[in-house]
Amino acid sequence: MNILIAKVGNIRVNEIKALAEELNKKHKVTICSMAEEAGYRGLAFSYRDVPIRVVPLLYKDILKNSTWVENRSIKFLKETSKNFDDVAAYEFTSQPADAISVMLCEIMAHKPPDLVICGISNGAHMGQHVYTSSNIGMAMEAAFLGTKVIAVGVDEKIGGNSEDELKPVAEFISKNVEKFVKLKLPPHTFLNINIPTVAKYKDLKGIKVARMSRLNQPSKYIERLDPKGEKYYWADRVTRTNADPSEEFGRTWFDKGYVTIVPINYDSTDYDAINDWNSKIKTNGGEQ
Repeated sequence: MNILIAKVGNIRVNEIKALAEELNKKHKVTICSMAEEAGYRGLAFSYRDVPIRVVPLLYKDILKNSTWVENRSIKFLKETSKNFDDVAAYEFTSQPADAISVMLCEIMAHKPPDLVICGISNGAHMGQHVYTSSNIGMAMEAAFLGTKVIAVGVDEKIGGNSEDELKPVAEFISKNVEKFVKLKLPPHTFLNINIPTVAKYKDLKGIKVARMSRLNQPSKYIERLDPKGEKYYWADRVTRTNADPSEEFGRTWFDKGYVTIVPINYDSTDYDAINDWNSKIKTNGGEQ
């Protein structure tokens, strides 16, 4: 299959390498990523007067200049780089949604991918976070364009996860990637997949298809003074806790060690409210 890996963060991170290395064993892999970290931008696009810049690269050349190869043997480096001989990579200076749109509408228009994988994201996409996540924003844009998409996240770790920690995640995606492509989903729908970080693949307890979670999302800000003595606020890192432990929600199962899959559609319409209001209008004879 033809697979596009799209990542919000730097193209040199372990999350990309672990997934690309696993998928490239059987599939044709292309990579796109951001030149700089671009998290928490949702479905933002660049303004019309801001150019979208892209640099085409060979992924094997990126690996040669990455910190992860430090202190590795020359033999190891040659063998690893050879595994990525035909993997093209594109580094964007833009908004994440711009990148996925340009990849699908321009760069890969002649041969669209069978599947877009947004991730692996260093941070699970849970609850209200789907509205701010750049990774989810890329997935939603790809779904808008009619492509099969999955967004993949793991629990956040300061500094990112190691290759060893990401191997079970990449293995899960590799084992199930063909099933994801064959799924018949409604138009503009994609799968939000969150995978617990475990020592070995066999440690994953199973798969649960669930609803989007409801999280407590406390806002905490640290008040500081700049060198001029003027006040400003710095958003503190806070832990989002499960507001509803019901087993119908994804976070509940994720915390128990299960891979959680939440189908997401762009349509946020409250249909229950529409039906309720329409019934009241009919009851009142159409009066407002």
